[in-house]
Amino acid sequence: MKKLIAVSAIFISLTFNSFAVNYFPLTPSQKHFTSIVKGLPGVVSAEWKTPVSLYVKVNKKAIVTDGNIEKAKTLAGILAERGRTAMFQPYCVHIFQKQGQILGRDCVY
Repeated sequence: MKKLIAVSAIFISLTFNSFAVNYFPLTPSQKHFTSIVKGLPGVVSAEWKTPVSLYVKVNKKAIVTDGNIEKAKTLAGILAERGRTAMFQPYCVHIFQKQGQILGRDCVY
């Protein structure tokens, strides 16, 4: 029964992510902002998982020094504020190194 639930959860998650990307194409301002974020030092990747959720993967050296993740929270805040003026839309920035391990998050409305 647990395996069935796990498989169902994975299927639903993959289906939603595929649906969100295909049904909600990125706006030109989202594409432009994403390309800017991808060019920042320490950024490994940047991807919109939903129309209002930008996930930014960073390398370990760029954010975490001596166990301090305040840099990730600061980076999320800076990117959220810069994106607000660039895209004029509400959204959230999620900073992570490993999938499922959010180090910093900030949203603008």
